[in-house]
Order: sequence, then C-alpha cells, then structure tokens
Amino acid sequence: MSAMFFQDTRTIPLAELKQKYQLEDSSFININGLNVHYRDSPCRQNPEAPVLLCLHGIFSSLHTWQKWIDELNDRFRIVTIDLPNFGLTGPFPSPKIDDNSYPDFLRDLLDTLKIKKCHIAGNSLGGFFSYSFAAKYPERVEKMILLDSAGFFFVPPLALLSWGAPLGGWVAENSNPPKSLVFDLIRQAYANRKLPDDEELTRYYEMMLRPGNRQGGSQVLQYVRNRFGFDTKSLLSINAPTLVMWGEKDNWIPIRHTKSFQKALANCQVITYSDCGHMPMEEKAELSAADAAHFLLTE
Repeated sequence: MSAMFFQDTRTIPLAELKQKYQLEDSSFININGLNVHYRDSPCRQNPEAPVLLCLHGIFSSLHTWQKWIDELNDRFRIVTIDLPNFGLTGPFPSPKIDDNSYPDFLRDLLDTLKIKKCHIAGNSLGGFFSYSFAAKYPERVEKMILLDSAGFFFVPPLALLSWGAPLGGWVAENSNPPKSLVFDLIRQAYANRKLPDDEELTRYYEMMLRPGNRQGGSQVLQYVRNRFGFDTKSLLSINAPTLVMWGEKDNWIPIRHTKSFQKALANCQVITYSDCGHMPMEEKAELSAADAAHFLLTE
C-alpha cells in the first residue's frame, strides 16, 4: 500500500478549492492566525433565535450540514465551520495538538462571533470535539447533540487505523491515498449505497489535497493514538441536556456505544434510526432534524 501512496504527492491550491467549494454565504474569519471557513445562517423567522453550532467529522467539511440548515433555519441561527485541519480552513498554525486545541479554538470562535452561549451538535470526530468543549466550557453550552459520536473504544476502518500508526502516519503525511481507497472509505459510512454521489466523494478527496490537510488530519489521528484513545472521563462532568443520535447500520462506530454514552452522561436521551449509517444528518435529514428541533426547543 505504501507504494500506492508515494505515486501521488500533489496538492490542490487553496484558491482553486475556494472557487469550487465555497458557497454563496461562505465567510472567512481569522482565529489566532487561522483563516476559518464558516457559514453563519441567520434564522429566517427570528433574528433572536437560539444558536446551533454544528461540527463535522473526520476529513469532512461544513457541507455535511446543508440538509439540517434547510430543515432548521426557520427556528435556529445555524453556524457551521470547517474545523482546523480539514476543509478550506486547513491546519492549525502549530502542528502540535493537545487536549486544549479544539475546545480553546471553539471558545475563541464563539468569542469572535460574539456568541455567549449556544447549542452544539457534532458528528463522529465532531462529537468528540463537542463534548470536550462542553466539559471544559460548560457555561457556553445550552444543550448538546451527539450524532454517531467518537468517544468510546472501537476499531476504525483500516485506512484510518493505518493513518494513525507511526509508519502509516508518515506515509499519509508525505503522499496522497489512492482516490479509490478514499471513495470506498467514505461509502462505508453510509447505509444507503447510493450515498454519497460522485460529486460529494470528489469533494471529500479534493479537500484532503488542500495544502496542509493531509498532514493535519494524520496528526489528529496520531493525537488520538498517542493518548490511547478518546477521553471519555470528561463526559462524567457534563450536565448539559444531551441527545445521542445513532444510525442502526453504522459500520464505523457500533450502535452499542449509545449505552456507553447514556451511562456516562447525567442527562441523556437516545434516538436510533433504522436503515441509517454513520451520518444521520444526511441519511435521515428530515427525521433527525425534526428530532433535534423537538429536543432543543423543549424545556
């Protein structure tokens, strides 16, 4: 496999990726030297509506939340971002990642956007960042939604596992994975094999080729490996009402993790979706958005 990686070391210039993938309402904001790609979608009905901050998963981007924006934007102000090391945002200025990197980044983002408190939703790796933020800055989080969240031990797909290993990480930092490997990896996240389409798969792959993203994504995986997995002890300190959503056919993170989250979190509800994989906000957009709205708007 290493030989397959070394055949391709190209990157795609950021300007080219912006021209192709930034949206009409895309904005960029400087957070501690990092030019962050985000969308701030005001509520169509109420300028004082509650804020919902949505965080994507590994090697994804803010585009994954489009269907939720369509469904929820009449009741919420929705902020979506390309997290550091992914999407158009690109890598942290410093390559070192520790337990404070993402929680502190999210704090600074909210400060810059003048958002004192919000609801937060995170999918996969974004779920881990969501609850890490809620644990460190509980005063900033009203309610939390975790969608097929990373947290408890699981065996990831082989490609992700290898990218977090010393040799595989070095290879991933210095060359590109074959496009077919990335396409297969992303398809595994969906129960519906018609999803995602070729255009979406190409976006995943090309975003990985943004200068710095390949290295940054690998460093995130190595950070998780070096600390022997995700921190779950912080869940015990979270009192924010939490809704855990899970696809019953998730091939990445098994549905049994819902019980682990329910046991660890003081105030937790669980909803599962049949014929759904790792991405409820895409695969069951209308239903999951309705469940999210009911949870967030119910006292």
